[in-house]
Amino acid sequence: MYGLQDGSRVYVVGSGSKLPARQVGNAELSPRLGLSPEQIEKSSGIRSRRWAAEGETTSGLGAAALELAMLDAGVGANQVDYLIFGTMTPDVQIPGTAPAVQNLLGFGAIPCLDIRAACCNALYGLQVGRALIGSGVARCVALCLAEVQSAWLNMAPEDGTLSMLFGDGASALILSGEPRPGALEVLDVVLATDGQYADDLGVRAPGTLFGSGPGDRWPRMNGRTIILHASRRMTAACQELLARNRLEPSDIHWLVPHQANLNLMKGLARALGLSADSLVSIIETTGNTSSASMGLALDHLRRSGRLRAGQRVLLPAFAAGFTWGAGLLTVE
Repeated sequence: MYGLQDGSRVYVVGSGSKLPARQVGNAELSPRLGLSPEQIEKSSGIRSRRWAAEGETTSGLGAAALELAMLDAGVGANQVDYLIFGTMTPDVQIPGTAPAVQNLLGFGAIPCLDIRAACCNALYGLQVGRALIGSGVARCVALCLAEVQSAWLNMAPEDGTLSMLFGDGASALILSGEPRPGALEVLDVVLATDGQYADDLGVRAPGTLFGSGPGDRWPRMNGRTIILHASRRMTAACQELLARNRLEPSDIHWLVPHQANLNLMKGLARALGLSADSLVSIIETTGNTSSASMGLALDHLRRSGRLRAGQRVLLPAFAAGFTWGAGLLTVE
């Protein structure tokens, strides 16, 4: 046990991103998916996304992003006490991918935990990392989030409106109990789950429930149900977070959602009464990178030079499960 750090306060002290080099525009996908480039952009806000090259792995992208986050935080491999890795597209079915990242970066024999909360992985990772540091189990937690989704997509017209969305990439955050100028304090995280909709968004195989039918290996999505629940649930989570921290929408300076769909994100900003300028969006050129997306957007904001001391950042997400939530950060 390391003991409580600074009254159990926990901070994001570093961040990093890694995107594959290959850029895939809507025009390249259009003939295969039976959708025009304009249709894809209008319905999602996406103009292009990055796809991994042959041999480019989830662990490799994750390790590259985490290495950049460690450099940003000034943290060496021997200072990381705990690794949390979030993905739905692991290198292999068993074991988890966190041990592969640990090996690539030369960490010691630290605990390595894989989490599978899909697009909410960043929020779950922040909550778990905050608890680990606050309880004295760890001093420095690495949160790594990565996806290689392109290999799992059905590139045919029957799945066009789903397969058009996804990109590959990785992001990472370094959590510490030691504050520093410009760090983001993790003030609060709220999360919830409703498993009755578990089959409305996900991939059935491999697994023990459905076997391996012809369509079970492809992602499946009940679009109408998801849009309805995502907009309501994320709005409610943000409102709960604001209420329990005695804040008004006017107290929020930046909205950094999971990058699922630009229209959904804009609608969320309107529902919360936030200005369009507060919305941080990178989906136009990354697509939906699932687990990695919130970290990618937050790293983009941190490196843009727009954050100022005292500003508050709101992080909403909605994911398969259904699970959803929101996080609240403030700039030191």
